Amino acid sequence: MAAELKKKKYRVLIVVRWPVGGIRTFIRYVYNKFDPSRYSITVIAPDVPELKVLKDDLKGLDVECVPFKDGISGPALMLLVLKTLAFGRFDLVHSNGFMAGASSALPALITRTRHMMTSHDVFLSKQFRGAKGLLKKKSLSLILPMIDLIHSVSHDAEENLVEFVPALGRRKGRLVVIPNGIDTERFSRPEKRDLRKELGLGPEVFLIGFLGRFMSQKGFVVLMDALERLKKRALPRRPVVVAFGFGGFIREDKEYLVKKGLGDSVFFLPFTPDVSATLKGLDVVAMPSLWEACPLLPMEAMVAGVPLIGTDCIGLREVINGTPCAKAAAGDSEGLARAIENEMTNPSGKRTEDFREEARRRFDVSRQARALEETVSRLIEGA
Repeated sequence: MAAELKKKKYRVLIVVRWPVGGIRTFIRYVYNKFDPSRYSITVIAPDVPELKVLKDDLKGLDVECVPFKDGISGPALMLLVLKTLAFGRFDLVHSNGFMAGASSALPALITRTRHMMTSHDVFLSKQFRGAKGLLKKKSLSLILPMIDLIHSVSHDAEENLVEFVPALGRRKGRLVVIPNGIDTERFSRPEKRDLRKELGLGPEVFLIGFLGRFMSQKGFVVLMDALERLKKRALPRRPVVVAFGFGGFIREDKEYLVKKGLGDSVFFLPFTPDVSATLKGLDVVAMPSLWEACPLLPMEAMVAGVPLIGTDCIGLREVINGTPCAKAAAGDSEGLARAIENEMTNPSGKRTEDFREEARRRFDVSRQARALEETVSRLIEGA
């Protein structure tokens, strides 16, 4: 019997509401480490450009996609998941994110399909204010306990989940923490992108990289406030921010920095898949996040040997504690400015370089993938 189970090819239905950023990277990193001979994967995700990227990410696996129209309602997504499960013979639903998890919980229960959700975000008090917020909280308290196993990507994220949905804390063995990881090989020996040459800048410029989405959570406005403070100080080098990406509130953020008179100190470049070379072209990476679940960027920077300044916010603090990364209070532009100035005058490059081997060991996604694959196998087999 054990030999038969070992040879069986599992059919996994991956449900994703937004296949962008950390969620897409998580799926790529983890599932590419799974044994391709043992898994057949179907992905339910919105019909957006990122879906094609995700499919390309998983090209080494047996994958098919079930696209849906972007902007779909929760009930419509739930119906699509139910139909897909009803007409297929799936061993597991793996939902990614709270929206995907909530939309998959009842369909998985009805079809008696094992269900694991990976939570990629955290809850905030402001999400549950007022009558609408109270209704949302009660709905989550009913829906999330239907899920067989909830995987959190950090201890901070799991504690946050139990704080806002206490019923989950009473579910013995149905919560698991498997921290995020990265493909360390991609960042171990990166080429250096010559950003100064690309931008026509000299060696007197101190390049500060921002690689987050243009959402309030990522703290780009805080970084702009810190840059405004820095420009008023007598510094040995001129601070310049290089921001990568698009979408979100980028238009509003650009308007904000123009009002601050920072137009000549910020460059916007398109997102690049070769993050490792880009990181090496920076003097420091700034990550002024207000909250995170378990971010990959600091892991990538540390393995690449590039200094990073983060914050003490939930999720990010767990990744950078006990590392050479500097830390400012979340939302504190003055603290961030001081940390950037300190990096400019007292570079941490040597400490960061010395930490690279430990970072490789600590953040290697192979360990996460093994633990997750074992968890998936046990859940499917009912162990």
